[in-house]
Amino acid sequence: MLWRYALFSCALGMAGLPIYIHAPKYFVEQYEINLATLGLALLLLRSVDFFQDPLLGRLASSTLSRGSSPLWIATAFMCLGMILLFAIPAVTSPILWFSISLIILFSGFSFAYIRIYAFGVEAFGMDGQIKIAKWREGGTLIGICLAAAAPSILSITGSNGYKNFAFLFCALIIIATFLMTSDFSKTFFKVQKQTTSIFPKDVGLQRLLLFVFLNAMPVAVTSTLYLFYVDHVLGLEVMGGPLLILFFLSAAFSAPFWTRWAEHYGALQVLRVSMLVSILSFVWAYNLNAGEVIAFSIICFATGLSLGADMTILPAIFAQRLAKTKHDPNTGFGIWNFSNKLALAFTAGILLPLMEFAGFETQDMRSSLSTEVLKISYAIVPCGLKIFALIWLQNLIGRDKNL
Repeated sequence: MLWRYALFSCALGMAGLPIYIHAPKYFVEQYEINLATLGLALLLLRSVDFFQDPLLGRLASSTLSRGSSPLWIATAFMCLGMILLFAIPAVTSPILWFSISLIILFSGFSFAYIRIYAFGVEAFGMDGQIKIAKWREGGTLIGICLAAAAPSILSITGSNGYKNFAFLFCALIIIATFLMTSDFSKTFFKVQKQTTSIFPKDVGLQRLLLFVFLNAMPVAVTSTLYLFYVDHVLGLEVMGGPLLILFFLSAAFSAPFWTRWAEHYGALQVLRVSMLVSILSFVWAYNLNAGEVIAFSIICFATGLSLGADMTILPAIFAQRLAKTKHDPNTGFGIWNFSNKLALAFTAGILLPLMEFAGFETQDMRSSLSTEVLKISYAIVPCGLKIFALIWLQNLIGRDKNL
């Protein structure tokens, strides 16, 4: 079962990256969409995305008696959305086509994400979460790496790399869903007696969700500013993709080690260590200047190692708490998704205007003031947010001995 679970997670990982990275770039290059229009569309789409997650969690819970059928519908949505995005030319306004395609894709993706994480709670219980996290998050990270590299590799022959990627994804997710069908049919009755309220009533879960939000904010900052930093501080525009792949490969490499240490030393202790590693590694990005590719590669590798812990241990802790409190894992991971995506939207909405207020100018990003504001925002602000999240985690542990 574990290898099938990892394969499905790998396919989901391949879908996640295009939602936020490939699709905007592809539509700008293919249809010359105005950046301001695209930015507004993305803001509205992300708002729809994170607001619908709690509702999708409730939907996943209410359709348990349908077995694997809802998962097949989610798979169909993802395939349709991916093909509309990359394989079929827009037959209407490109920005409208872009928006409709992404809504279809991320709706299917979010439902499948919620259901596959809830399945982990249902099938493996409280004691098995660290073990399955190694397979699930390892598969996800491999999928992200494949998605990052696939369009370029698949275009080597001169064909449309994005179109080929869309069909490759569809083939993989259909195979993965088929292989998971029997597993879902065996487990869907196990949560019938659990609470189905969307927001958890357990205080420990509420505090843990706040930590999830706080811990996602540093990643939201760096995700928003990564390409700006690489292009305009380091002057390494052509290295943006390879460095991103290095970051995720490092996370995939480290995931099995973090889970092994979590089983031996305790999940929370290991999570705290990984957060310290992240802070001590990433703060050095502030001191880098143009052309320092080796130094930034080391930072990407080191912070990627810590990401492996974030992606494996934290979901496992949350899943353990869901199992312990008997809160429905479908609605639980719906709120989990909401917390992570809210951090992304909140950070982008607050950070970018503050950067502009501090002197960052998009028309002159290489000026000394703009560079300094960008370096502080990209390197120092996330470390400060991570320290705050670490303090909250320590407070959380002190308040709740059951974590």
